[in-house]
Amino acid sequence: MKATTYIVFGLLGLCFSIQPLHAQKKKAVLEKHIRSVTVYNEDYEKNNGRQVKDSYTRYDDDGNVLEEIEYDEYGKEKKHELYEYDAEGNKIKETHLTPKGTKALVIEYKYENGLKKEKIVYNGSGKMILRKKYIYEYK
Repeated sequence: MKATTYIVFGLLGLCFSIQPLHAQKKKAVLEKHIRSVTVYNEDYEKNNGRQVKDSYTRYDDDGNVLEEIEYDEYGKEKKHELYEYDAEGNKIKETHLTPKGTKALVIEYKYENGLKKEKIVYNGSGKMILRKKYIYEYK
């Protein structure tokens, strides 16, 4: 399985790494009733083969990712995100937490007729820092 990492420089100079942590396909999660996946690394160069937690992903009954946690090479939490969905399975909220568990960023998504209409980003204090609107043109 190929893992691709993209680095995205976000608001306020924050750097987010976007990886396919939830490498399980939604279909497999549903068919096999997977509730969570924990990935461990055995690094023989840095940790003498000691098993270190790499990532944790938790799913809901519909196969949507509810929570993703990514750990550094020593097993310390470096990324923690929570997700919420509407009845149609659209992601409506994404909460980025600091390693201490406080909100770093909250992203809300709004939809209309099944299409993403708006994305609003709030900082950890709840202040809106970005609003993106989507306008669709039809034939």
